[in-house]
Amino acid sequence: MLFQLLGPIEVTVPGHSPLAIKPGKPTTVLTALLLDRGKWVGVDRLIDAAWPGQAAPASAAGNLKSYICGLRRALAPAADRARIESRPGAYRIVVDREDTDIDHVGRDFAEGRDALREGDHERAAKLLTAALDVWRGTPFEGLRTPDALAEVARLERLHTQIREDLAEAAHALGRHLDAVSLLHGLIDEDPLREHAWARLVMVLNETGQRSEALAAFRRARAIIVRELGVEPGAALTDAHRTALLGHATGCRQAA
Repeated sequence: MLFQLLGPIEVTVPGHSPLAIKPGKPTTVLTALLLDRGKWVGVDRLIDAAWPGQAAPASAAGNLKSYICGLRRALAPAADRARIESRPGAYRIVVDREDTDIDHVGRDFAEGRDALREGDHERAAKLLTAALDVWRGTPFEGLRTPDALAEVARLERLHTQIREDLAEAAHALGRHLDAVSLLHGLIDEDPLREHAWARLVMVLNETGQRSEALAAFRRARAIIVRELGVEPGAALTDAHRTALLGHATGCRQAA
């Protein structure tokens, strides 16, 4: 059984259609349990997740039991025990390693980074692409507890790092258009992402597009100075200096 959390929640069994999980609060409760998969989650926390920012009704505890019963019917048991276990005041979902798309992405990302450091760019690109392809939208969609928001922020940073690393692997493999496309996507999301700007300047310069590299630096510097009131950092200024000197391309046109 695979729990897909990197977008609207889906639960699938290999070779079958996604399981029918009742939308609304049952899905929210399942998402809250999966946020702390393998750990006991208090009834109060689950009620807060199901009725965010509002007073829960007097029937909340009873409703929660109904939601849990429905989820138990929908989800196959885990080995020889119930998929959702209970004890007084708390519930726990039993999820094995590799049972969530987050686990798959974490594995592929770690192995992809290792391959990148070892110079095996083909394998790195394959693993990082596989990790990126799993993403379907906002992680833990619909869950807005403080813990969920913190986990979403962590996963979004991971999503960014995967794309940055994939751009590096693509560039090393001569897939420059792919690298530039990934970097532009990162910059469009956050124009203050200096690392992405620096790599874009470097890739453009190293592929003979020196004037475009210098123009990219000028755009980056204007945004950073306007928004932050500071000059670009070392990575971006170093990339700019290399482009100015015409290194890596042999170009000697005027800046």
